Amino acid sequence: MRKRIALLAACGLLAIGTAAVPANAAEPVFPLVGPSALELPLPVDGSGAREQRLSITLDHPATGAPFAGLFTVDLRKVAGVATVRDHASDSSHQCTEKDGELLCAYKGLPVSLELDVAAAKGAAKGATGEITVTGKVPGATVTPLTTKVSVGGPDLVMREMKLKKDLRPGESQPMPLVFANEGTQAAKGVVLELGTTRGMELVETYDNCRTRTAGDLTTVLCSVEGDFVPGAAYELAGDSPLHIKATAHAYDDVLRYGIYPAGDEPKAAASSGKARAGRKLGVSPAKSAPAAPGLRASDLNPGDNRREFAFHTENTADFTTSPVSLKGKAGDTLSTAFVFENKGPAWIHAANPADSLARTVVVVPEGAKVTGKPQECLAVDADGTKRAEQLGAPRYECALGNRVSENEKVVYPFDLLIEKVVEDAKGSVTVGDWGTSAPRPHAFDPNAGDNTAAVVINAKGGTGTGPSPSPSTSGSPSPTPSASVSASASASPTAKASTAGTGTTAQGGNLASTGSTVGPIAVGAAALVAAGGALYVAVRRRGVRG
Repeated sequence: MRKRIALLAACGLLAIGTAAVPANAAEPVFPLVGPSALELPLPVDGSGAREQRLSITLDHPATGAPFAGLFTVDLRKVAGVATVRDHASDSSHQCTEKDGELLCAYKGLPVSLELDVAAAKGAAKGATGEITVTGKVPGATVTPLTTKVSVGGPDLVMREMKLKKDLRPGESQPMPLVFANEGTQAAKGVVLELGTTRGMELVETYDNCRTRTAGDLTTVLCSVEGDFVPGAAYELAGDSPLHIKATAHAYDDVLRYGIYPAGDEPKAAASSGKARAGRKLGVSPAKSAPAAPGLRASDLNPGDNRREFAFHTENTADFTTSPVSLKGKAGDTLSTAFVFENKGPAWIHAANPADSLARTVVVVPEGAKVTGKPQECLAVDADGTKRAEQLGAPRYECALGNRVSENEKVVYPFDLLIEKVVEDAKGSVTVGDWGTSAPRPHAFDPNAGDNTAAVVINAKGGTGTGPSPSPSTSGSPSPTPSASVSASASASPTAKASTAGTGTTAQGGNLASTGSTVGPIAVGAAALVAAGGALYVAVRRRGVRG
């Protein structure tokens, strides 16, 4: 409740009752806080009037002690204009109606009063009234609150745009944007909202628009001045068109577009971002409408303010992995890392946010035992059956998350103990779709040949790296700025992770992190990404990850 009241206050919609001079100067004064105005929609098509919530809070010090008091809601000045009732689900107070008043006994925390208000049967458009709330609290003076109630208001409706769904990278198309005011009052100023996911972008920029990017969504809010009258529809002005374009990394993307009375736009986007440089975006009437005075008011039906359109761009994303070659003696513990990489050009996200977009499956070479692994990788038997014991399994399945950027790498660090030396012991690492037994290439992946790579321990001919002569005890060294790092048996025992493209992401293990939508950014030991060939590193460890 306090967050909601703070938000209303930030928008200049709160009214605090004029403080009366207390009888006792030492007695504290607690104001009632709530909206100064409330617009009520008229009944539509013979149905009952839709109720609006009126929330009122007593502004008092946060002592933690429960409050007890009596609040009186005067309904006499809204007779014939609105009906008011106690909100049924709020059990913190009990209200009874008597002589045109609601008497509400209150006890507990937080101190709030929830009322449902609707236009009265037969109320005329434009009818107004007032609801005044007073209160009594032992040991304090409560200042009253008056909320002006009016029947009718603006109701901005965003029309559905007819757009081309199937695109090619670089293709753009005009946005035939139209909205209407189907309410009973004019809106003084509107805000147009345009939100695009990572693969789509707006071509034009305007100086009355501001932009905010959060994660994979970029939101543009354009403020347009003027009176937008009831019964009128509006479209983009001829000198300020809008086009939407599929970028080089588009695949499955979304456009969200909406219209709001000025002051009712999404606050998260409105509170930050910067104006785009360029011409001024404007709108013009799409059909004639009667003139009406402009009144700033809340939208009567916010549910029809926003729409969404899904695009599919003909594009590909190349999911790859890298080979690993190690060598060691019986008893050696080798630290290495298995890599998933999206070489693009498209970014990919799962349709369901709870789904894993892809998996990396590691088959452990003969003679080796996993003694450390990231949390994202789960142990399974050779046939794919899940195991309770997470160390020492013959196979591991590593979840990716629900999205991956173009040119992004994800690193899964592992520790392997050589229990028995087997010459040319071979395993594998495979990335792909979440199949029943083994990952299969995604439909968007044009190159299945690089989805699987070999994992070899003690290869014939002696290639590969062994444990460092003096093991490191550092779990999270600082990152290297280089795009790739290589290692050898004589290299420094403290390995450093690398970044490439839009970033390298480490999953679990002893790596430090700064956060990512698919996992922490790799900045720690045991993750070496070779840009042109095999990825490998071998370091003896004293501890066990799991």
